[in-house]
Amino acid sequence: MSFRPNQFRHASLVPSPGEYREGRWRTFEPRAPVEKVLRGQRFLLRPGLTFTPYANPTPCNAHCSFCSEELLRLDATRLSAKTPIGAHGRYFAGLARAWQELAGFELGLSLSGLEATSDPAWMSRLLTLVRAHDTLFAERVLYTNGSGLCTAPALIDALAEAHFDRVELSRVHFDERVNHLVMRFDADQPIRTRTAFEATVRQVLAAGLELKLVCILNTQAVASVEDVERYVGEAEALGVRRVVFRGLSELGDLYRDNRETRWMAKHRVPVRALMDVLLPEEGEPRAGWTFEGVTSGYYYYNEVYRRRGVEVVLEGASYVAHLDGVQGGVLQKLVFHSTGDLCGDWVPNAQVIGNYFEP
Repeated sequence: MSFRPNQFRHASLVPSPGEYREGRWRTFEPRAPVEKVLRGQRFLLRPGLTFTPYANPTPCNAHCSFCSEELLRLDATRLSAKTPIGAHGRYFAGLARAWQELAGFELGLSLSGLEATSDPAWMSRLLTLVRAHDTLFAERVLYTNGSGLCTAPALIDALAEAHFDRVELSRVHFDERVNHLVMRFDADQPIRTRTAFEATVRQVLAAGLELKLVCILNTQAVASVEDVERYVGEAEALGVRRVVFRGLSELGDLYRDNRETRWMAKHRVPVRALMDVLLPEEGEPRAGWTFEGVTSGYYYYNEVYRRRGVEVVLEGASYVAHLDGVQGGVLQKLVFHSTGDLCGDWVPNAQVIGNYFEP
């Protein structure tokens, strides 16, 4: 990879994985912050942070049980998910102003939020703006449920032309019936079927884009090591070479009780338990698996393995650690919300830097 916002430690430097598992994201060693003037004020920024134009051109076309965008933090007054992007001309002019102020700073582009591909016209316009700021981002990643890539495949070529490093495509199970128990696509979305999903994967790979399949671990779909191995086998047969199994983030007591928090509590699969099976504290890795190392960020911890021709990542994260990070005086993340506010947080009324809708 051309750019890593996290830190990688090779297996040879990890004599005791349990030590890292206990510390998890706390093993992240931040670089010295950089001062930047934004909207006339001075801020400290973490070099290598990611910039997210919060993608909500439309309401989401899936209703995933694990959706973090439906979680309302106790200090939040509203959800970005409930405020779709309005006048596109004003929105993109504001986004361009933010990127102009950030010129010369080391950052990556992380396109997520709701579903960026749900409005292909909006997505195409965004990619045109990305190409106009070609030197700004060291790495570009799209996080998607694949729906727009399926129905508007021209977006796939546009992603390649905009030099996206990879597409992270969510799918909790290859079986469409099991997948729909959790991801719950709208009825008019072809990607809900296995046939359309697999065809979309092949198109992304054929375009030369790096693809990572993302499976959110949960008791309704993939919960055991045997489930993981079956998923990896199906991904490999499809030509996929990278898969991540992501545990549901630790929420602590930061969020209001709702349908999503209750579902997460009921269906959580501890990623640590899978790590302990794949690589016990004492002993060798599970047969058929090779341990490659660990990566850590300010709120997540990953273990990287290889199973035949597939890189497999087990990932755990903590929204408690995330909040600690963003409130520590150094901006760890930049999120451009539909209101024109640039924030250092996913919460639209937290860590507000300033508004970019006006020159």
